[in-house]
Amino acid sequence: QGDWFTSRTSACGLYAACYPPVSVALKTELRALFKCLCTDDTPMVRRAAASKIGEFAKAVEMEHLKAEIIPLFIALANDEQFSQDSVRLLAVEAGITIAGLLNESDIETLLLPMFRSAASDKSWRVRFMIADKFIELQKAVGPTITKNHLVFHFTGLLKDVEAEVRASAANKIQDFCTNLPAEIQEAVMLPNVLPAVKELVCDTNQHVKAALASVIMGLSPIMGKDHTIQHLLPLFLILLKDEHSDVRLNI
Repeated sequence: QGDWFTSRTSACGLYAACYPPVSVALKTELRALFKCLCTDDTPMVRRAAASKIGEFAKAVEMEHLKAEIIPLFIALANDEQFSQDSVRLLAVEAGITIAGLLNESDIETLLLPMFRSAASDKSWRVRFMIADKFIELQKAVGPTITKNHLVFHFTGLLKDVEAEVRASAANKIQDFCTNLPAEIQEAVMLPNVLPAVKELVCDTNQHVKAALASVIMGLSPIMGKDHTIQHLLPLFLILLKDEHSDVRLNI
């Protein structure tokens, strides 16, 4: 409740530690105060709240998590006031933390729309953040949601208009495919991931190609001998002949 925003930003980090041992009445008051911080007029305060809401969510009881904390999180994740992409990008990491606390049904109902929105956010920094954290997101939501919803958004990030986003997503290709259940790896990779990889091999940005080159060899054990010879070997050869030395070096 301080007049200066600095005291309010500092307060955001205290709630997770203070919440568990206090009485029910005090817990209610703490949740109300944290709500005030999440809706503060000052972007720096909302940014601090977004960075700590994941920690606070771990301390809060499940009923209050769903009824009070997740709506606050959704508001931060869609923060358009003064075009605060800095608030929205911090909300991505918090969303992954919260997803780890929920079951699959609740994730799909409560959080999935936010993750979809972040993957197509107008700010490249938000899209970069979700690309950078995509493996953590994949593990948090589980294989079913990944197969039904996240594959589309991952391939979208691989085709993003910003090179930084494409490079970040390209770095995650091997881990993303490795974490897929073995029985669906081929069904997901051949029609979805592989076409995007073929486009990245001829990308105009050398950093994107270098990122791809650092992980593309790791796809061979996943795809098997026949698919590697048919699909990946021609891509290896293209990257080996690339004009940029760092691309060739990574292969």
